Amino acid sequence: MIRKIKPHFTIGEVARMAGIESRALRDWEADGRVPAARRDESNHRIYDFDEARRIVHQMQGPQNRRIAVVNQKGGVGKTTTAFNLAGALVARGRRVLAIDLDPQANLTASLGLELTDDESSVEELFVDEKMDAQSVIQATLFPGLSCIPARPRLAGVEIKIFDAFLRETILDRKLEPIHDQFDFIVIDCPPNLSLVTVNALVACREAIVPIEAQSYSIKAISDLTNTVALIRSRLDRGVTLRFLPTKIDGRLKVGREILTAIESGLKDRVLAPIRTDANLVRAPMMRTPVGFAFPNSKGAKDYARLAQVILETPVEETV
Repeated sequence: MIRKIKPHFTIGEVARMAGIESRALRDWEADGRVPAARRDESNHRIYDFDEARRIVHQMQGPQNRRIAVVNQKGGVGKTTTAFNLAGALVARGRRVLAIDLDPQANLTASLGLELTDDESSVEELFVDEKMDAQSVIQATLFPGLSCIPARPRLAGVEIKIFDAFLRETILDRKLEPIHDQFDFIVIDCPPNLSLVTVNALVACREAIVPIEAQSYSIKAISDLTNTVALIRSRLDRGVTLRFLPTKIDGRLKVGREILTAIESGLKDRVLAPIRTDANLVRAPMMRTPVGFAFPNSKGAKDYARLAQVILETPVEETV
């Protein structure tokens, strides 16, 4: 079953999105400083997504941020994070573009998109100089959430762009014309440090690195950090790296020990962990981010917290 995102927000929800009190929002509405809310059948004030977003922008301003979700290790929760973070940001009144750069196309499938033979994907965006990003963006069932989808043939794109001029900056250049259309662009990277992943890092100023506590790898983090440092030195593009422990089971001693080691080694760059939750597996099957499919679940609460931290934390260039 595919659940559509809640089409309306209450005055309290919009006030929380904008970081103000409900009373203040009512006062500003009365003064004409924000659009007047409509009324539902119960005479409650309601706002649709675009109305809520306008109020958030009026109070906080647009952010226009790009976030790569990256780790060369597979199975650490990259797609889960990209999928559910995008949903959590939309739930906070932000317009989000999710980009699938993984040939497995799991993010594309999770968002309920099935490409026909004549529809373009992110591969064409890389290999066709005339293809613009707007042409490959697809709407999802969720107002405020769009996607640039992937196909399995994306696996061969590296060979096709190997000799391209400024090959590391292709994605960045393609995204620039649509930069102001979205509050956040969230990019799900492939499980390697390929040229496609480098394109994602060059296109972004911040990256979230999911780390599975059960398979914590110093070498993987070291390789990624070295790649980011190389990008900064050669292309003058800094990237803020923040690390997200995933699949945390507090009942297991080894998981707690590894989490402590991660926090000790990476210090203030470690985000609050994502706990193990079967609903994080169920939600993609329902083609619905966990925050909407299972709003009271551990996974929903953890990704809601992650989204809020991102909204409240300025980007500082680190490696």
